Amino acid sequence: MADTPSSKHCEGISSVIRNTQAKAQAVRPKHQRACHRGQNLVELVLTLPFVVVMLFFIIELGRAWMVYEGAKMAARDGAYTASIYHNAKTGQTQLDNKLSAAGLTVKTATVSQVPNQHAYQADVTVTFSPFFGSLSIPTISGPISIIPSQFDVTYKAITDVSVY
Repeated sequence: MADTPSSKHCEGISSVIRNTQAKAQAVRPKHQRACHRGQNLVELVLTLPFVVVMLFFIIELGRAWMVYEGAKMAARDGAYTASIYHNAKTGQTQLDNKLSAAGLTVKTATVSQVPNQHAYQADVTVTFSPFFGSLSIPTISGPISIIPSQFDVTYKAITDVSVY
């Protein structure tokens, strides 16, 4: 009798009814839910500072990468121009133009010929200043610097002369 189709149908319906009753019992009355009303606010207060710090870190990392790429492209272009025209002054002019167009704070920028070779090198050092520079933690023995107020980004490009 347990194998008849009608008994299988009844077992399926009874399991649906039991699940529905269990879900109905799981719903708490209104007076029990009131004590959990501020839980979302507490979770937001605990997690939001970490999310904001991560966001600012990603922004600062992107800015530092932009400064590095600007210095790299200017150095490569200056060395390449010097190697094409066989003239370090032309490469220096191109390097200065690229750095000023990128809006970088230049510490040093030079283009010179590599000694005893037909190659030119460009050395670029630019200064990067983070938005949240000189961030430090106060301690008894003095502040501990987490982020410096500024730091140098250096790139060296060497280009060999390809055509004489």
